[in-house]
Amino acid sequence: MNKKWLWCCFGLCISKVCSADSVQLYGLVDQGVQINLQESQASIEDHFKIKQGNKMASRIGLKGREEISPSHFVFFNLEGETNPNHPTTLFKRRNLLGYENRQLGQITLGLQSSVSFDIARLIDPSGLIRQKYVIDDLSGTFNGRHGNKWIDQAIKYSYRSDYFNFITSYQFDGEQHNNHHKNFAVGLSYQQGDRLFAGSYSQSKPSMFSGSSANPQIINAGITQKIGKVHLKLGVSHSDLSPATPPALAKRHRPSLEKLQNIGIGFKYQVKPHIDIFSAAYRQKSNTVSESTMYGNKYVLGGNYHLSKHTHFYAFLNHANGSDSGKKIDKITSATVGMVHRF
Repeated sequence: MNKKWLWCCFGLCISKVCSADSVQLYGLVDQGVQINLQESQASIEDHFKIKQGNKMASRIGLKGREEISPSHFVFFNLEGETNPNHPTTLFKRRNLLGYENRQLGQITLGLQSSVSFDIARLIDPSGLIRQKYVIDDLSGTFNGRHGNKWIDQAIKYSYRSDYFNFITSYQFDGEQHNNHHKNFAVGLSYQQGDRLFAGSYSQSKPSMFSGSSANPQIINAGITQKIGKVHLKLGVSHSDLSPATPPALAKRHRPSLEKLQNIGIGFKYQVKPHIDIFSAAYRQKSNTVSESTMYGNKYVLGGNYHLSKHTHFYAFLNHANGSDSGKKIDKITSATVGMVHRF
């Protein structure tokens, strides 16, 4: 019912917005080569892979904005991934309609980024926040669960000033075949000169179809400091997750995570206006319902070379290791080079 109501609001307003002169088609393409450096890899095909979305998710979207009266705006954003594995899924990244008043703030309805994600990308030390598993490190775990990256059937409010940004959202309960739960989140960021403080809190309420009574919670916080050409970042998170194993994971016989703590620290150095290098390290501790404890370490070293405002090359090394209940797990080492182009 909630979803039908949101789509009704969307349908009533979209025709007016689409008639505005500000409608824009945009996109981003990220293509590159990933080189796996594991000695156990058996063939050249296992060592070299041409992949998209190594640094940022490739996407295509349509957005529009219209001033309906002085300082009052209506806008929409439809955005989907260019993923060949899901060619029939349109606008799976964003599907929202919004209203903005310059003095009062902004309200959006529909599928959009979560508050946790909005805050985590401010404090992520590596700058690779859209890379798979990096968002897990600072904003929960398992993309899409507990509102940690995207929220659907949601209402979101944000207010921004020169120094202060406040965000809050509420996600309605999904239908039986959807995998999202009711979710409430609030986030804050404050800019003080060259220093920024940011943090968020999210709480999910279990769906009537989940069979669980737990209320998962995710807290993340961090600080960034710019000193000359160096930009330092520190981020931490703590997650108390539902002990109930989601159906998608139960099919693969994976233990459900119950608690997750993460810390990340890193820097970016602006060598020249068009060249920067970055480095980051992450430490993760997780506990499962089976009372096993896992530790993970991740190290990233890379750089960017900007050809123009819309195009840049990137390269980074990624190394991960860890242990599960005291036993070492397989190391992962890879090198990735690629190019991002926005249009």
